[in-house]
Amino acid sequence: MSGLEGSMTSLVYCQEARQLLDAFGETVRELTRLHEEQFQAIVGGDLDSTRFDDLIFMANERKHEAKYAYLHHLETHRCSTFDATTD
Repeated sequence: MSGLEGSMTSLVYCQEARQLLDAFGETVRELTRLHEEQFQAIVGGDLDSTRFDDLIFMANERKHEAKYAYLHHLETHRCSTFDATTD
């Protein structure tokens, strides 16, 4: 387990923070999927691979919104704390 994984599992979240974090993770996966599809289209010689540009732009916007909603929640609600009982 990496240090990052260990530190992430040691955090305690309220239900809303967990939902916001999950939503952020989903937007990251969506953006990654679109990049992969664009890459495969380019490698495959698809002449219309630029069709992904707007989709990637919109997915990136959703990712930013989800990220800042999560960070804003943590800042204002202060529900994320380290659980000192876990290693």
